[in-house]
Amino acid sequence: MRASSALERCIDGVQSGGIPISILASDIKEALNALDEIVGKTFTEDILGRIFSKFCIGK
Repeated sequence: MRASSALERCIDGVQSGGIPISILASDIKEALNALDEIVGKTFTEDILGRIFSKFCIGK
């Protein structure tokens, strides 16, 4: 339930636009942590790196 809620917040944020990338990353980390409790340790930074390497993030 926690993972689903965090991912829904992330999706809503992406669809609405204007949400800082740090907030989206925080939601993804929260989802990964929740799933980690079920399936075991994941390498969060590696996964986030792969996800955000596909996006052009300007400063």
